[in-house]
Amino acid sequence: MKRNRSARGDASTPARRLVRTLLAAVVGGTLAVSLAACSGGGAAESGASDGGGAARSDAVAPDTAEGDLADAAGTVGLAGSPEEAVDRELVTTGNATLAVADPFDAAEQIAGLVEQAGGRVEARDERAATADEPGSASMTLRIPADRVSATLDALDKLGEVRDRHVETIDVTGTAQDLDARIAALRTSTDRLRELMADADRTSDLIEIEAELATRQAELDSRVSERNRLSDEVAMSTLHVEIVAESSPAAQAQPGGFLGGLSAGWSALVMTFNVVVLVLGAIIPWLALAGVVLLVVVAVRRQIARNRPEGPTLLETATPAPAPTD
Repeated sequence: MKRNRSARGDASTPARRLVRTLLAAVVGGTLAVSLAACSGGGAAESGASDGGGAARSDAVAPDTAEGDLADAAGTVGLAGSPEEAVDRELVTTGNATLAVADPFDAAEQIAGLVEQAGGRVEARDERAATADEPGSASMTLRIPADRVSATLDALDKLGEVRDRHVETIDVTGTAQDLDARIAALRTSTDRLRELMADADRTSDLIEIEAELATRQAELDSRVSERNRLSDEVAMSTLHVEIVAESSPAAQAQPGGFLGGLSAGWSALVMTFNVVVLVLGAIIPWLALAGVVLLVVVAVRRQIARNRPEGPTLLETATPAPAPTD
């Protein structure tokens, strides 16, 4: 029995070695194939990357790609926004209050500054000093849009700027709408003129002339409106109020409790002035009404005195009592 087991053990040993060798070969082959696949994938990716880099390099070459890139950007929505390509049209307006020692002299200096800036004085109002109020002036200035800030800064050199306000309104959409309407009206009027030249019948000619007159009037109105808007864009409007340093408008008003007390006192004085004004307007009418009342009373008294004295109607109608025996 021992010999048989030993013989079987010796016979199975080469078989086990063969199985182990086959398994090792299979595992080794699998690892080799896996490593080869990874190396091939990396090379492919590297080649693709190199190829892509070359493609991108070729794509951004200045000799080949500007038009294609612009088309591609517009297709995917990466092109520049239309607003960036449109020149914005802005209307700037402002107002300021200037406190100076001599308002009239300051108005002259401001007019000179505006002329130097290329603008003009559109309106000017000067009020001489009175016993109650010092002199003052107001000006409406039209200044080139790019010179508004410089002009406001120049006002600081003439006196004390009490308040300042500047507002800018974007009218680009309005301007574009007017331009489109004007272009359409011009095309329409040109077409009507062509039709009028080719018209054979008098009725057609009259109808075309009437329509052409209507379109031409609308075109002229739109063109005038567009010119006015362009002037407002090119020339900003600035209102300047010039007051004397001693005037109430030029003095800073206190705030807080003192400011409220001052405002309340001013309101009380104003109310008293209004009441006095109303009484002054009513008193003459009250005096006239009193005179009329006195005349009426005097007339009634005179009538009562002139009435004759005698038996009244009741006494006359009542019979006398009969005598008794």
